[in-house]
Amino acid sequence: MGFLIVLAVVAVVAIVAALSGCKSDANKNMGTTPVGSPDGGLADAGTDAGATCGDGGVGGVKSCPCNATITIGRVIRGNPYVPRNASAGDGMPDSVPPTKTYEVEVTVASWTGECAGKQFDLSVANTSADNGTATISPAQVSANGTYKVTVTGAAQTKPGNGGQLKIQAKMDGAVKAESPGFTVCAHPVNYSDTFAADLNTPTKVGVVVQDGWDSDSGTFADLDKAEDSEVVEYDAPTSPPYSGGGGAHNSGYQAANSLTQDTHSIGRPAAGPAAPWERRQVCIFKCHRCGVADKVHPKSGFKIIHDVFLDGTHWKHHVKKIGAAVTARAYTSEAGTANVISPDHLLP
Repeated sequence: MGFLIVLAVVAVVAIVAALSGCKSDANKNMGTTPVGSPDGGLADAGTDAGATCGDGGVGGVKSCPCNATITIGRVIRGNPYVPRNASAGDGMPDSVPPTKTYEVEVTVASWTGECAGKQFDLSVANTSADNGTATISPAQVSANGTYKVTVTGAAQTKPGNGGQLKIQAKMDGAVKAESPGFTVCAHPVNYSDTFAADLNTPTKVGVVVQDGWDSDSGTFADLDKAEDSEVVEYDAPTSPPYSGGGGAHNSGYQAANSLTQDTHSIGRPAAGPAAPWERRQVCIFKCHRCGVADKVHPKSGFKIIHDVFLDGTHWKHHVKKIGAAVTARAYTSEAGTANVISPDHLLP
């Protein structure tokens, strides 16, 4: 009986020892790693805690970064300039006139709880005396969505430096996105003509008109690095009373910050028969700041109509210039502003 009691005690001691060893090993090797990165109980407690952000493991859990993204639209220049929703189909370099604004779309996505307290800081990068300057408002955006931000042109870009300005987005000082480059520059718009002088010599008849136009910046002097040219297309004349042929004529480019006069004349026609002779005029421009060339000057369309007619018993001539939507040598423009008519010229 005493022997059986001794055996029982030994067995209990052995079982207790075994259970103690298992517990010690479990404390040493099991259940110590964070969820999402199990190591099979081979690592010490806390070794891989924080290896994966937000995994709820044991130890110092690593914070997840803000992975929000931002995309920035273009500073699209319409022809003519418009402050929003310009058509890229106008084929203009991205740009904005000085003192004028353009509305740009900015889209933020993947904004999560980890981005709390953060923001995208917006600015215009690469501003300088050569590249020009511009500002943007608002200067910060945060949270998912599409925002309208406003770019305002300031100092004009110098020739040879077009397209260097960019809308830039940063977070915590790091650049996250940039817009395509743009320029600050003024372009001519709104052509007009008024009567300046009659032309009536033994060899020629016609009219002289005073040209006028505007700057899309609102300041005429801003056109100092732009140039303007006329494009004229003639119908074939009826002969008699007219002599000479039809065709096309360009004045050549001239400084856009200096107004000009235009002479519309023909060789003195014969005294009949009655006939009109029409030509169509459009102006085009180029800008040395943004680099655009041979673009239609908005609202510069005109018709110039010479007319030989019988007034009672006298053959006469006059010429008129009127604003009209026209095409001349493949350039099309809306009507300019003019309603000029010369005095009658007695023929022959």
